[in-house]
Amino acid sequence: MVRSARALAVLWFLAAGCSAHLDEGRPFVSGEVRDSEGQPLARAVVRFQGSAASAVTDDAGGFALPLDMAPSGHITAGKEGYYNGGQPLDPGKRMYRIVLRRLPPGDNQLYRWLSPRKPGPGEGQAGKDKACQECHQAPAVSLFDEWDRSAHARSATNPLFLAFFNGLAPLKKDLGYKRDFPHAAGNCAACHAPAMALRSPFGSDPTQAAGVEKEGIFCDLCHKVEDVTIDTAGGRPGILSMTFKRPPDGDELFLGPLDDVFPGPDGFRPLYRESRYCAACHHGTFWNLLVYSEYREWADSAYARKGIQCQDCHMKPIGRTRRIAASAHGGIQRRPEAISNHSQLGLNDEAFMRAALALRTGASAGEGTLAVTVTVRNVGAGHHLPTGSPMRNMLLLVEAADGSGAPLPLLSGSTLPPWAGVGDPLQGHYAGLPGRGFAKVLVDLSQYPAGGGPPGPFVPLYPAPYWRPTRLERDTRIPAEGEDISTYVFRLPEGAPGPVRVATRLIFRRTFRSWVDASAGLGELILAEDTIALPIR
Repeated sequence: MVRSARALAVLWFLAAGCSAHLDEGRPFVSGEVRDSEGQPLARAVVRFQGSAASAVTDDAGGFALPLDMAPSGHITAGKEGYYNGGQPLDPGKRMYRIVLRRLPPGDNQLYRWLSPRKPGPGEGQAGKDKACQECHQAPAVSLFDEWDRSAHARSATNPLFLAFFNGLAPLKKDLGYKRDFPHAAGNCAACHAPAMALRSPFGSDPTQAAGVEKEGIFCDLCHKVEDVTIDTAGGRPGILSMTFKRPPDGDELFLGPLDDVFPGPDGFRPLYRESRYCAACHHGTFWNLLVYSEYREWADSAYARKGIQCQDCHMKPIGRTRRIAASAHGGIQRRPEAISNHSQLGLNDEAFMRAALALRTGASAGEGTLAVTVTVRNVGAGHHLPTGSPMRNMLLLVEAADGSGAPLPLLSGSTLPPWAGVGDPLQGHYAGLPGRGFAKVLVDLSQYPAGGGPPGPFVPLYPAPYWRPTRLERDTRIPAEGEDISTYVFRLPEGAPGPVRVATRLIFRRTFRSWVDASAGLGELILAEDTIALPIR
């Protein structure tokens, strides 16, 4: 058994890139992993807790690990379908037997969720007597704080989401889910208030969420996901594509990507490091149209072929967090690169957004004309840019002016579409100006399905909102590792003062400017900008 386990250990060390030399005279710890009935468990991961040193058990449950790679603490084992197990490391001990307990069967639908945050002064604790914050917020532990500033923590209370659901300001008067379907709750809660939607997937109004359900996508819910099915037919967003493993009363369970979280009621689940885990809310077909397409875009990209998962970018370790839980609650010091960032990097991190794109501008002046070529490259996103909700959009604004600041007239080249905003450019309305728009643009397919819709006449909107029956008019977004090249020719009047100045800006917007009132103040993010000055011959 030991000889077989030694061979397996060698293979694992080589696969992990370890340089340790496993010679015959090197001391090992060895042993076996079994279940609660005493049966051997093959393919369990055995590890010196918190380290990269690991082995996989053979068919007899046997393993071997080099003793000189052992830190103090525990030797642990993890396998899908079981609670993690372990034994304290003893300097004089060479043989270990680790017993793994099988996870409870089924899913307890009466389970009461743990609140992510401790109650404030004078507040009661809904549900249970403990909160995730108690263990996961402390010096050297920032998981709670990261989650607390993430979009997941605000998914049920985000003001823009609620405005779209209810049809309220700052949106224009004819826009809003409840304006189109006043008698239906829809399935928005399946992603935005998932704990609420588990009780009633198609009857949960997210504006009525209360208690822990108002915490959006929170810790306990995320770490109870057992599996995710890719919804190819449509109509099963969020929790409708997930299966959960909620333990019976008196038991507890937290699933996650680490096989050595011990002691505690934790189970190893590789799914948590796979893009498929994200697909439940980031792959959605409605009215036979793939509206939320992030997962499909990733799956079709070189990132998927290279094995780069969503979590590798959006949960990339920040290098500061050294413990998952506070030491008082059993948390050990770990390698910072092994602890995922729970702030869910995205729109909440400007540097992260800017790193996804590269902007390059070239210009040349000729007889009476100025030619400008702009290249926008997707250099850091494993999906289209922009992606997510179809209301996300990106604008390339190209400006050319002479030495006095007078704009040069455009002779040829694309201009920004109406959804960039019709009106005063000083107020952010750029429609008709030189540039390019990048978006997934939907148009109304029909008024409404029979029996649905608001009282009164149907009001078409452009672009059409994604909760209506729609079709795809055009998709001008930039795929992963793709680029967009556009050329503009401006007239250069004779005698114009120099130098000529060319300025390009790449602007990200959370929603179409044509959907919101001018005074909305939603802001925009400048992803990149470039400036060129050319002398006039």
